[in-house]
Amino acid sequence: MNYNFLKGLLSPVLILTLNQMVAAQKLPSEQKVSIYAPADVKTDGKPTEWVGKFQAKNSATMLTYVMANDEENLYLTIQANETPSIGKIFYGGISLAIKSRADKKLMPLKITYPLVSLTQRSEIVMPLRNKDNNADSAAMVVNAALGKSAKIIALSGFTDIADPDVSVYNDLGIKAIAQADNTRTITFEYRLPLKYFKHLVDEAGAFDYSIIVNGDKLEPGTIVVGGSRLGGGGAPVGGGSAGPGVGFISIAPAGNDIFTPTDLKATYTLAKK
Repeated sequence: MNYNFLKGLLSPVLILTLNQMVAAQKLPSEQKVSIYAPADVKTDGKPTEWVGKFQAKNSATMLTYVMANDEENLYLTIQANETPSIGKIFYGGISLAIKSRADKKLMPLKITYPLVSLTQRSEIVMPLRNKDNNADSAAMVVNAALGKSAKIIALSGFTDIADPDVSVYNDLGIKAIAQADNTRTITFEYRLPLKYFKHLVDEAGAFDYSIIVNGDKLEPGTIVVGGSRLGGGGAPVGGGSAGPGVGFISIAPAGNDIFTPTDLKATYTLAKK
């Protein structure tokens, strides 16, 4: 059965997913080209304008992504559809770090999103993990949970912004949002005005960047056993740490070290219209 005949038997949603899977198999591990953002670009968690335009699929982070820019903003759209990567993301968020290529002494700029509590994490991760759930219903539940909990963007290295974090509804032009779809894929979108990191861009319009899946943080007094975090007293899953020797249990997805950040490093050159 050839590919075109198979497409004729599938629904539009499955065709889109199949096309993305075929394209993803050919992608490099880091983006190689500059992309000028389409005129209809929106940071809304719906990757409509990026279908067929993702530029890299990274095995270390288990993320597929595209970076683009226009005259005012840098855009980063990331997709995750593997259970281990989604689980790890909602422990410590995804960070985009931007660094100078020319002057390594300059402080990098970093934004981190989404940041949720352990209880909120379960409300997001578990509906996607349970394959017995209807995919449409799971997406609705997850998006409702994201809207309720993922409301903070953490910042560092911003010389013009004193606060270490801002609301996703800020008036600074910095935006981040995540949305799940009915293929159990979560799209993370970030918008960062160029004015905040122009001092890190060289004469050719280039800068170094990292995309980091932070994972979980070990609290004082916790012990890692077989990929799990276990504190003294054996508090229940989702409980908080009360100090040295009193931690909580956090089961790590099999084969995924949630306590070690994973990242990709690359260089991007701003595209010109």
